[in-house]
Amino acid sequence: MCFFGVVLTTVCAVVWFFAYLMHKKSSYISSDSIIVERCDNSDVVELLIKNSISDSEFVAKIAVRWMENCGFAAKIGEYKLPINVSIADAIRILSSDDVIVHKFVIPEGLPMVTVIKRLKENKFLLGNIDSIPEEGSLLPATYPFKYPTSRQQIITAAQKYMKNFIEKEWPNRSKSCVLKTPYEAIILASIVEKETSVEREKIAGVFMTRLQQNMRLQSCPTVIYAITRGEPLGRNLKYSDLHIKSPYNTYRNAGLPPAPITNPGKECIMAVLHPEVSDYLFFVLKDKKRHAFSKTFEEHKKNKQK
Repeated sequence: MCFFGVVLTTVCAVVWFFAYLMHKKSSYISSDSIIVERCDNSDVVELLIKNSISDSEFVAKIAVRWMENCGFAAKIGEYKLPINVSIADAIRILSSDDVIVHKFVIPEGLPMVTVIKRLKENKFLLGNIDSIPEEGSLLPATYPFKYPTSRQQIITAAQKYMKNFIEKEWPNRSKSCVLKTPYEAIILASIVEKETSVEREKIAGVFMTRLQQNMRLQSCPTVIYAITRGEPLGRNLKYSDLHIKSPYNTYRNAGLPPAPITNPGKECIMAVLHPEVSDYLFFVLKDKKRHAFSKTFEEHKKNKQK
């Protein structure tokens, strides 16, 4: 009886000591997130040791196996652990769905060259970009993502949303929209996007009227794109720039340019599909956002002088 008592006492002491090691504060003080790339037990043990959550490989191995048997198996993902987290709490968090969610934002009117640059600079995204997508093929939006997400996956998602959006809205376009294809709508929407952040329907209406009358669109953003292909111009547009030979230069060429000049947002696409009907043929910026509209070139010249 005495022997069994000693054994029982010893077992209880071992269990108590192991429980103490499982729940005692660790030396983990990192402010960075922890990424579980592989969820094999050996990888989780290595992660616990590397991040000073456990200072004993033997204890870490037992802890990982014990927690796994209790239903807490680590999952692939990116996690935030509190300072001095215990081994038990660390494994519990690493086995949860409480992963870090990042956001990749494509603002309205962001040209493809800048989108690609931001994708490459984002340290939370993985992999290379298979091929540069066409200008105007991405729908500006906020794209949440978790580890592991590749840069190509963000591009694919943004292309899918643009395709779905234009295909959904195109059949509902107004009669005042004289464009022939959804792609033409994206092209004109990209021009409207670079022209204004307000008065979208009104400016879309001016361009629509010009197209109907076979007038050149004469949009300065198309000239800038002809020069830079989406990069910042870095200076004011010159009068001599309006004569540059390019299919994107709407001062020289009638009709739409061959492709979009940026990635237009939903509001500009909707403005093009439902333009405001008017007799206006000209507009000029009169303050930081608003424009002065006119029906004749004489009125337009007076507005420019003002």
